[in-house]
Amino acid sequence: MASFSDILRPERLNHYIDIIQEQNARTTRLDGWFLAREIMMERLEKLPADTPPAVRQAECLAAVCERLPLKIRHGEIFAGTEDDAFARSYALINPSFKIESFEGYCDEDAVYNDIEPDAVITKERIDRVRAFWAAQPFAKAVSAVYENTGAETREVVYFVERVTGHTIPDFADALERGIDELLVEMDEQKQRMPDKAEYFAAMHTALESAVILAERYADMAQAMCEAETDPMRHDELELMAETLRRAPRHGARNLYEAIQSFIILWQAMNLEQLPNPFAFSIGNLDRILQPYFAKQPVPADLAAQLVRHLLAFFCVGDRNWAISQNIMAGGMDAQGQDLTCDMTFAVIRAFEESNYAQPNLSVKLHPGTPDGVYAGVARFMFDFGHSTPSFFNDPVMFRAIGNKGVLDEDKPLYAAAGCQEPLVMGRESANTTNSWLNLAKVLELALSGGVSAITGGQVGPSWSDLNLGKNPVRDADSIENTFCAYLDYFLPRMAEAANACTRALALLPVPFHSAFMGARRTGVDMRDCTQQGVAYNGSGCLIHGMANVADAFSALAYVQEQGATHGVSMQDVLAALKSDFYGKEELRDLLLTRPPKFGNNDAVADARAQALVKAVNRRVNALRNPLGNAFSADWSTPSTNLLYGYWTGATPDGRAAREPLAYGLDPCVSAARKGLLARVNSQAGLEYDLMTGGSASGMSINPDTQQGKSVQEKAQYLREVMSFVFDYNQGRNAQQGLQYVYFNVFSPDKLRHVMEHPQEYPNPVLVRIHGQYGDARHLSPDILNSDVIPRLDPLSTAF
Repeated sequence: MASFSDILRPERLNHYIDIIQEQNARTTRLDGWFLAREIMMERLEKLPADTPPAVRQAECLAAVCERLPLKIRHGEIFAGTEDDAFARSYALINPSFKIESFEGYCDEDAVYNDIEPDAVITKERIDRVRAFWAAQPFAKAVSAVYENTGAETREVVYFVERVTGHTIPDFADALERGIDELLVEMDEQKQRMPDKAEYFAAMHTALESAVILAERYADMAQAMCEAETDPMRHDELELMAETLRRAPRHGARNLYEAIQSFIILWQAMNLEQLPNPFAFSIGNLDRILQPYFAKQPVPADLAAQLVRHLLAFFCVGDRNWAISQNIMAGGMDAQGQDLTCDMTFAVIRAFEESNYAQPNLSVKLHPGTPDGVYAGVARFMFDFGHSTPSFFNDPVMFRAIGNKGVLDEDKPLYAAAGCQEPLVMGRESANTTNSWLNLAKVLELALSGGVSAITGGQVGPSWSDLNLGKNPVRDADSIENTFCAYLDYFLPRMAEAANACTRALALLPVPFHSAFMGARRTGVDMRDCTQQGVAYNGSGCLIHGMANVADAFSALAYVQEQGATHGVSMQDVLAALKSDFYGKEELRDLLLTRPPKFGNNDAVADARAQALVKAVNRRVNALRNPLGNAFSADWSTPSTNLLYGYWTGATPDGRAAREPLAYGLDPCVSAARKGLLARVNSQAGLEYDLMTGGSASGMSINPDTQQGKSVQEKAQYLREVMSFVFDYNQGRNAQQGLQYVYFNVFSPDKLRHVMEHPQEYPNPVLVRIHGQYGDARHLSPDILNSDVIPRLDPLSTAF
């Protein structure tokens, strides 16, 4: 048979992408996850009751790979799909999202509301499957967590969740050597570790499932080939069938085989953890694929088109919102040497030509990043409605992950797990969204003695319960001390609840996924809570409301020092908070405008933010998960700043009750009034080295300034922007650059027009929402109006 590069023509592959996306747009039902759950149920009903958990899970995956309906659509040059792992709309960021009605992911059965009964999938079938899974120990354990936390999670003092996804598998061995060779190696390891024989057997079954899946696709491709009358499509299908009989069973010999093998492995991993295994991320795709490009180099056009078809695999039906699958490109090694390669440019070019909401592109930068990387990004980043990458600062990120124990040789392997959480590919299970902390709600309860300003209920302990006396909120210092006392009360409770979720998730081992996370060596599941099966293990805590609380402390200090000149006392402020500033509009205006605010390069305000971040970093990093490993402080808020603000009363910075909290490490909306340069200098002083779970900052760029410029001019502008944000020119002391940033290249008015008149925009209009894209034509108005658009404020966010 001819070489794949002779069969696959770039212009034809380009045309196929349009066909695939048209088919996606028509895919408004996603029933595969339900059929898979039903297949798993039927397999479990036949297994003996004492079947070990890992074996049960492997048998479930095998049953799905054997029985799940498959298809190969016209235009596809690779077999495989993610459609069967995800529900139609189940996610926080979706068109129907409303702040006031979203209650988090407390209900394990809620996903079944996402499927509409029809003549085939009847209500009776749905009810039977729902009831079966609701009765399983895992679902009961998760439900018990939320019952025990009660109002503390309901009003989001903190939140906890069992975390599927949010890891980065390392398929390198499977791509290079093939599943068959891995199975032989595993059988040998099982002989050396007889106490782990049961788990090795489960991994064996799970890995064989991927081969079964590939063989079923091969049979389908062969049958389609034999019926095909178009000679070119005949050859494409014949190539697909032949490749699927090799991959992933054997090692890949070229780029085409490597991508096909990767897709089958990825599909099996998703099927193992459905429904909705959000935020599986890919890692440095350029480095993953480079060895296969090097084995058999192909023209740049063909390499980019092959990557585009891989990107199309990550698109799920007509969904235009979060699955948080992150692809990385670029970066440096442990010695600071650049790792850019041929496939770096192929990956970036693929994103230039494929502008869709999934997957997400992130680019690693360092002082030695070559001009070509900036040029590749600049070719599309300033175009209206095009995706924009998020950017990671390798030197700062290397220091942060080093502080959680990552070895130097592993640091280049970090990548975004989901939105921006840095994890080491194939070596780290960190439950990155295991817990969520609302600093602003903690402050609210500290000021009220545990009484909710939203519901009036007793959510936290009283002052006397914490031995703080009758009135510990007399002045600015005492309020900060009281806040810390409440923080110290809630953090262990948050960790306890998060650990309960982690233990619940351990009831569902993942032998397939674990095989690519170190379990082939250890014989221990990556979710095991009694022994560690991966090199690095931990839990995550996403922290909300930093700028609100820092500015609140600044406002209280200002009132204490200057209040008399305005006729305002500390007690006036506390009383106004209880009434949500009703009748106290002048006082609220004073709090909003007079005290120093974080984000203006103001030494006083910035020092309060720095002190708050330092205090919270140390407290969160001191928490321990079931294996005794640290929680990681993660200062990011994937639109949860809307939700958590909705459950938080008025705060002393002048924010009204239920208003959104500040995003990530950004200043409060409209608080930073001295321009983005001042804002970046404020943010640069924060303690990034102990943000071991990552951080987030969102900015914007006015695209009008780049219109009519050459690619080289745009690239130089982008390099100058990033060199300032990440401090590559060492304009600040001690390498004080930000850790992570993304940009939206819009004006607020333009984005409002898209939202109000989506029919006028035939092509996707992508906006950045934290670590994922969303198509503005289809996003919830709450997300756009309450979060994205306000943060496009040109006085505080735009270069």
